Amino acid sequence: MASTPKHLDTQTHVENPTTIHILRHGESLHNIQKPYPHPDPPLTETGTAQALALRPASLPDLILISPMTRTIQTALLAFSHLLGPAVPLTSCTEVQIWPDLREARHEICNKGVSRAELAARFPGLDFGGCREQWDYPPDAGPGEAEVRAERVRGRLAGLRGYGDVWVVTHRGFLAYLVQGERFGVCEHRRYRFATEGEDGKRHGVNRDTVLPQDFGPTLLVPVDE
Repeated sequence: MASTPKHLDTQTHVENPTTIHILRHGESLHNIQKPYPHPDPPLTETGTAQALALRPASLPDLILISPMTRTIQTALLAFSHLLGPAVPLTSCTEVQIWPDLREARHEICNKGVSRAELAARFPGLDFGGCREQWDYPPDAGPGEAEVRAERVRGRLAGLRGYGDVWVVTHRGFLAYLVQGERFGVCEHRRYRFATEGEDGKRHGVNRDTVLPQDFGPTLLVPVDE
């Protein structure tokens, strides 16, 4: 299911025609049981139904997923027609696990499990980019989360040869990644990279922290803008 990444250009380049589809995971146990006392909660029955109902119209050639059970389940269910066991090995959809897509909040429900446990749960995916243990340091304030979000945007901008890229992540991290209203469970939106003349759109307000934020220099804007 996972394969070797295509060429990755590490330089920020806004002239990238790729469409970035951003998807928040489906409803999970921690969304309905508060406070949720365990790490890495799975989808609820409702969340499973939400993900199955997505069936995106666009054919992704790359799916990027946070290394948490709820995001992985959402992706595998939403794209089961592309990633399921009955799909031929010639499927052109590539899957990568990006640890930087993990949640930006630090409650116990936002801590994941070891690489070995993830590999046992989801044997078709490559977790080689994840730490052996879930020992990612918490973001020390909004500044570090902003840095991580820019690192993700820059890495996305460096991807070449993809038409439609799907990113499956979390509401808290999305507040640092893109501007706009909070994502609902299993909500997805389409983005493009800002062009040179759109630099004025970089500055906005983080909907979670309610603080001013620079959403650049690598800027994602909604497709309809």
